[in-house]
Amino acid sequence: MKLQITITEEEEKLLAQRASLLGYDVTKYAKFLLTTEARKSHLLLNRKLEKIIEKALRDDSEGKTHEWVFGKYENKSH
Repeated sequence: MKLQITITEEEEKLLAQRASLLGYDVTKYAKFLLTTEARKSHLLLNRKLEKIIEKALRDDSEGKTHEWVFGKYENKSH
């Protein structure tokens, strides 16, 4: 995939300063930032999903859930 963006001169200077600390050019640093953010978001979503699953299993073991049978219940709104 090719991604093209336009940034201001000020943004480029800021990115170049940060990139130089890592020994990167602006393009490599921008890629690094995008990848880091994507990984962080992925981990957060996985943690949220794990918590949802843990709560569902806990609720089930505590008898707080009800069995639902697909097709058994009619839609009464029609």
